[in-house]
Amino acid sequence: MSDYESLKSLCERRRSYRQFIPDDALSADEVQKILDLAAHSPFASGRKNWKIAVVTDKAVISALARQVREDAQALAQKMEEEPAGFFLNYARSFTFFEDAPALFIPYCRESATMKSLLRESATQDILQWDRDNLTKSLSCVAMLILLAAESLNLGACYMTGPLLAGKSLNRVLSLPENTLLGAIVPVGHKKD
Repeated sequence: MSDYESLKSLCERRRSYRQFIPDDALSADEVQKILDLAAHSPFASGRKNWKIAVVTDKAVISALARQVREDAQALAQKMEEEPAGFFLNYARSFTFFEDAPALFIPYCRESATMKSLLRESATQDILQWDRDNLTKSLSCVAMLILLAAESLNLGACYMTGPLLAGKSLNRVLSLPENTLLGAIVPVGHKKD
């Protein structure tokens, strides 16, 4: 089978998994293989200034889910009753990662490259473009995590909903406040 056909087959069978075999931890080898593959991800400006937090501590995973729920609730309190109910119902899906044995979280330092180059001439559009470059680059990292997981017959899912609690999640993860999270990718053995 050609490289193209192998990759096509892998991509075609990849699905988002939201349920994992309980208490079935990933092996150190599985984690390392995912990290090794993700290391080949492209990144804006050619700099590989991103990292991946791997969270396997159940207490930290629970704290992340709790923080997402708290931030979603705080956001809903700013809404009228009907939209708040709709939003909270939707936001329940932001925490299903709580049962995963491992979370892979690509992140980078939020840099203000264009702000430092343009100073007071930097427009909101340019600053948003600068930030979007980082976000899109982190999406590439996440995609390789997903494909690596599938290649190991592991389930995974790309989640950005939890990022509504971005800065709060940085505190839970003991990351600097200027850290930009790209996604939360829960990974585990598939529960079919």
